[in-house]
Amino acid sequence: MKLLYRLDDTLQVFSLSTTTNAKIVDSNRTKIVQTYTFSKKQYELIASGTNDGMKTFFSNADTNCLDCPFNSFGKCYTHKFNQYVGFISMLKSIVKTHAKWDDIPTINRSIERDIVSMSIDKYIRFGTYGEPSIYPIQLINRMCVVSKNWTGYTHQWKQKDLGKVFMSSVHSEEEESKARGMGYRSFVVNDEETTFVKCPASKEAGNKSTCASCNLCSGTEGTKSKKSIHILTH
Repeated sequence: MKLLYRLDDTLQVFSLSTTTNAKIVDSNRTKIVQTYTFSKKQYELIASGTNDGMKTFFSNADTNCLDCPFNSFGKCYTHKFNQYVGFISMLKSIVKTHAKWDDIPTINRSIERDIVSMSIDKYIRFGTYGEPSIYPIQLINRMCVVSKNWTGYTHQWKQKDLGKVFMSSVHSEEEESKARGMGYRSFVVNDEETTFVKCPASKEAGNKSTCASCNLCSGTEGTKSKKSIHILTH
């Protein structure tokens, strides 16, 4: 099941489906909500048939990835062939029913209500692709309230007050300290030794848990933990 709308120059997709990623869920039969944000340019590459490969596609992630330091092609963990194939398949299916950008509906109360209904008692993985801080805050809050649990990470923590629901994505203890001062717990990604909690779903922690059951990366409101989380660069 997929629900979608366009907002400014982004296409925002909410998918209720299973995943085979064992780091995310305990069973590949478990349905979860995953969110994706594509740029208008990426949609138009697929709609026009002018996309000529991974580099072209990911190099057009302007409005959906903003100023993420991993936006350049090849730096982000999503810039892999399997993910790319999945994104292209998703966009092609959308183009079949929404051949033009203006055919895609804008967000409205009906769509928002259906997305919230989809999220009831489900694990939500905000930002499977794209920057999740772009979603309307009212929609984010409503989804979180009815969900079983959620994870979300943002590189926009300097610009947006989303610490209650999302983790700041940072890459040093200095950045973690700054983000904490702005009301965020952090997900620290680097190859340094730290005193932060090791991500329980990481290889270095022995894959002790999954994202869906861990519940540590849900801002300040989704968990009682006050500590930031650390993972090695991946």
